[in-house]
Amino acid sequence: MTRTTVKRGKPVNLYLRDSDVAKMRELVSFAAGEGERTSDSLMVRAALHTATPGRAFLTALREVSSADLRFTKAESER
Repeated sequence: MTRTTVKRGKPVNLYLRDSDVAKMRELVSFAAGEGERTSDSLMVRAALHTATPGRAFLTALREVSSADLRFTKAESER
């Protein structure tokens, strides 16, 4: 009998805005309506699996980067 090893994920912190959390809840509700039980971690992983490199991704990245309050304009000019 061979033993299989279980690979666990790495714990990370994500900084989400209220609109991000609302979108996540919307996706959780959709999945629940389809009979899926899920978690925040699974929702983020599913989103990563559906994301594809391209213009739409860069547009979204620039949009969320410009709204990131952890960085000020003065810090980015240094």
